[in-house]
Amino acid sequence: MIKKGQALYMKKHKTILLPLGRQFSIILVLFIVCTTGITLYNTQDYVRVQTDFLSSSLDSYSSQLAKNTQEAYDSYENICYSVAYSSVVQDFLSSKNRQSSYEAYQELRTQLENTFLLNPYISDIAVYGQDGTFASLGGSAFSYKPFADKLEETSFPYCTVGTSLINGTNCHILAMPICTLGTGQSQRLGILFLAIDINHLLSNSMTNMNSQKLYEPEILFANAQQELIYGTRSLYRTVLSTPAPQSETDTYEVKANSSPITYIAKCYSFRKLGLSLYVLVDKSQLTSQIQTISLRQFLATGAILLLVFLFVTFLYKPFLDSLKQLIDFMKSISAGNRKAIRKGAQIHQGLIGSTEINDIFNAFNEMLIKTEELNHTIFDSYTRMYELEANNRKTEIAFLRSQINPHFLYNTLTMICGMAAEGMTDKIILVTGALSQIFRYSIKGNDMVSLREELEIVKSYLMIQKERFADRFTIEYNFSDDAYDCLIPKMVIQPLVENAIVHGLEKSLKPGSILIGAGRNPRHGYLAIWIFDTGVGMPPEKLQELRHSIAASVHDKTGDASADLAKMDAQNHDSIGILNVNSRMVLYYGADYTLIIDSEEGVGTNIQLRVPYQTSDSLQTS
Repeated sequence: MIKKGQALYMKKHKTILLPLGRQFSIILVLFIVCTTGITLYNTQDYVRVQTDFLSSSLDSYSSQLAKNTQEAYDSYENICYSVAYSSVVQDFLSSKNRQSSYEAYQELRTQLENTFLLNPYISDIAVYGQDGTFASLGGSAFSYKPFADKLEETSFPYCTVGTSLINGTNCHILAMPICTLGTGQSQRLGILFLAIDINHLLSNSMTNMNSQKLYEPEILFANAQQELIYGTRSLYRTVLSTPAPQSETDTYEVKANSSPITYIAKCYSFRKLGLSLYVLVDKSQLTSQIQTISLRQFLATGAILLLVFLFVTFLYKPFLDSLKQLIDFMKSISAGNRKAIRKGAQIHQGLIGSTEINDIFNAFNEMLIKTEELNHTIFDSYTRMYELEANNRKTEIAFLRSQINPHFLYNTLTMICGMAAEGMTDKIILVTGALSQIFRYSIKGNDMVSLREELEIVKSYLMIQKERFADRFTIEYNFSDDAYDCLIPKMVIQPLVENAIVHGLEKSLKPGSILIGAGRNPRHGYLAIWIFDTGVGMPPEKLQELRHSIAASVHDKTGDASADLAKMDAQNHDSIGILNVNSRMVLYYGADYTLIIDSEEGVGTNIQLRVPYQTSDSLQTS
């Protein structure tokens, strides 16, 4: 009643009950979640700002680098034109006189040296004539011969022909044809080669433009044949495997399959020379800065949490510990610790205590004393009531069991008289022995027997009935192996078998059969026993009336077994045996174990009873 009142009060006021410790924990968790959320939001915002800055910086940096590179290669084109079509180069390549050729060579050397000084990234200038004439500032004819051979039979403009090691420097080689000057038909005199120190050119450009502290970029420079001129080859292979955007103004991501690094990249094309410039920045360079900022915020959050924890520990922990002591004491009492009840609740509040908690402990100890006195009074009353109820229950069971045999005894004695008149001495002895066994079994021994023992008595009863009815019916048994050892109340199957013969098979004009069986239901823990006869069955209204009588025999009991049995006999005389067994099953096991009856007129009747599955071995073990 108290729990029901509490539930109604909580429902009316919609109160959510939580332990104090959990409430403090929720506050701390909410504080942690909010602080962590703010930290994560700030970190995410910082990442966004840094990513935007990185993208915009990459745009300005890469476009400036592409512009500078384009201007550099345009200036190299002008240099090539000024050298290739100067009179000095023309005289050197067209001279037939060795002396004049030597003088032209000296003039050519002077011009090449002067041109060399025009640009710090020029490593070498070479003139390669059609007749094998060669002049350069430092490179050998062997270094340029492969390029001259490749271009010998082709007509070409100012172009790039590849890379070569010139004077120990990796150089990008540019070429321009040298043709005769004049109004007549132009003829090729040779090729002008310009060797550019590409490493110096691009690295110096990166240093000059990275004054704004842009994240360290990666530069790739390749020709139209996808030959790498400058940069890391493994990264260039990754770039080639990544689809480039439609527009050079777009930024896109490059990710290597074998590396966790992701780059953001820009690509520029120099269509005149067929060159491609890639500028890439590693996004993971943001990580260190993000980690630093996040670490600072989390350290600040941790310091605040530590202060809150210390506050809760020193001010509220003693209060919570005192309540926990009281709760543990209550649980100890609930577990049946009688010694704790006699000793009473004890409190240890520590250095800081609460007067309210102390008052609660004192009031609780006083309540324990009063409750203990009341419990003794209630226990004494309950013991007397239980003993009285148990005696009444045993008396009712004994009375019901004593009423099960009068019809059977009458019919059997009548059959014995008939046998005596016919002089059937042997059968009289057999039937009398079986009858004696049945009645000795019904009045002696324990109330609970194994199904195997009960079945032996049923077989004795059926032997007597077979003598009476001759070949009017057959018998079939169907029992699972584990059914025989199950304990059941004594004499609950024989009355149901008798009912099947008297009210089912005896009224039928044709031969019939009886099926007796049992099977265990492990899932629900009971043994089902059924008696099925192929007799006359029952009409629906008769079946409904019998089921109603079974239900009424459970719920309409007066406590007087004799009066209850007389009432059942008056209401349904033909089924008094079934109602008797049903009443005993309910007395043994409760209202969930009433008989289950199914019947169809002209087909037969099936009666099932269920008992909890117990054996003598399991009872001894428990």
